[in-house]
Amino acid sequence: MEQGQRRVLAIALPLALAQRGQVARIVALSWGASVLAMLQPYFSKRLVDDGALAGDMRVLASTCAVMLVTPLIGLALESWNRFGYLELSSHVLFRLRERVFSHLQSLSPGYYSRVGFGDLVSRFDGDLAEVQRFVVDAPLALIGGLFNIVLLVVLMAWLSPLLAAVVLATVPLQLAATWWRRRGVEAATRAVRERAAALSSYFLDSLRAVKFIQSTNTEAVRLEGLRGHHDDYHEALRASQQASFVVSAMQRLSGTFAMALVIAAGAWLLMRHQTSVGVLVAFIAYAGRASGPVNTLLGVYSGWQRARVSLARVAEVLDAEPARPAAQACISLPPQCRGAVEFRAVTYRHEPAVDVLRDASFTIAAGSKIVLLGASGGGKSTIADLLRGHFAPQAGAIFIDGVDIAQVALADLRRRVAVVDQEPVFFPGTVADNLRYVRPGASAGEVAQALTQAGLDGGAAMLARQLGASSNALSRGERMRLALARAILLAPSILVLDETTSAVDCELARAIMASVDAIFAGRTRIVITHDRRLAGACDAVCLLRGGRLIRAPEDDSRAG
Repeated sequence: MEQGQRRVLAIALPLALAQRGQVARIVALSWGASVLAMLQPYFSKRLVDDGALAGDMRVLASTCAVMLVTPLIGLALESWNRFGYLELSSHVLFRLRERVFSHLQSLSPGYYSRVGFGDLVSRFDGDLAEVQRFVVDAPLALIGGLFNIVLLVVLMAWLSPLLAAVVLATVPLQLAATWWRRRGVEAATRAVRERAAALSSYFLDSLRAVKFIQSTNTEAVRLEGLRGHHDDYHEALRASQQASFVVSAMQRLSGTFAMALVIAAGAWLLMRHQTSVGVLVAFIAYAGRASGPVNTLLGVYSGWQRARVSLARVAEVLDAEPARPAAQACISLPPQCRGAVEFRAVTYRHEPAVDVLRDASFTIAAGSKIVLLGASGGGKSTIADLLRGHFAPQAGAIFIDGVDIAQVALADLRRRVAVVDQEPVFFPGTVADNLRYVRPGASAGEVAQALTQAGLDGGAAMLARQLGASSNALSRGERMRLALARAILLAPSILVLDETTSAVDCELARAIMASVDAIFAGRTRIVITHDRRLAGACDAVCLLRGGRLIRAPEDDSRAG
């Protein structure tokens, strides 16, 4: 087992062990139901030998009554057991998902540019569920299977040691069938997981780009692509079913062989008057039941083959490095943060050979407004990401009010630095709900005031307006103003406008910038834009060229 797989198990197993009381109840109820079920063949033997063949009506009647009542008790135990299992499995699965989700939220935006969302959904849903099933089901199945086998061996040996030996002699055949196909099951499971992830990614990518697909008349092309993914997924499912069928067929054939041996051996003993009809009837029933716990134990091994695939896929997510290492000492920024920014010999690269910033050093005075110009893709937005801790520089340091932000808790840092970009994110819910993401405790009056300051109607109708994740019901101008209202509610010390006005008309862009200058006067503002004319009056203009920031004349509008 690889280190990553062990790491995931080290997270998942304690979640189940923390519910020891629940596990003990499940095991006890399972054992009780197993004992009641295993007694049925013995009752059959008593019914035949001591009742029907002996002509004893009292034994016949009492045994029939017991055989009717016992399954009802077993059903009640099984029903109670199901609810306990639901509580246990839900606890493990939900805590696992929360652990992975928490880690995903700590990763940098660069991680999500490399990994497909459909693949992550597949790991978050299917693979975590597979891990949960193995962590919960495998130990319970192992305990239950071993208990049933021991109970079966004891009962069969008590009835007839010879017939018991016949049944046990066939167990290695079933073990060999599963061992022989173990590699095929694991490979087929991996292929199904990968094809399912590719299918989910294709589906989600298509939905995100549905407007572009419609405008380019490529609906048929995307549909044909979906059919291709369906074909690949179908082939993987067929291979998986084939691998599982071969194992199942071998197990069933060995079980049938065991039953035939029991009947033949029992008939031989019966002809020699060395056993009774009731014993033979009971043994045939026990032989049929013997395949159950054996298959359960074999299923644990097959489940391990499937779980290994999911463990590896979950480990790949958990092994992804967070946006930046955890701060060794969580230094707080001053309560009245002034917003002075200093980049000191900062080098940052997305790829080993491509410097976005190279030994960049510059300062931004507290309360000033600078305009940052540069070519598209030149790294202007990376400066905003570095300021908020989404990325960590490979060299150098960034300071706010003289404090190295690498030593500041991310939550504190991100309360002081707000970014309004050209594609603001909204979640399904009301306008008020979306604004309160940055300040959950904000009152209705504070939310309404932020909307009004951003140039929107702060009335009750606007607060209750429903938004979708894509916010298609809003104009671009409304989206920009809502994003600005969210920044106003957060009241940061440093505000970064990252191409905020790039896709609106000049009149609206100037109006938004005028609102920013009025509301955030005296606070540090960094305006990232490709058009100097839309930024309004500022204290300085900087050009980002070749990984370095260069001061430019105030009226320079050529870059970008």
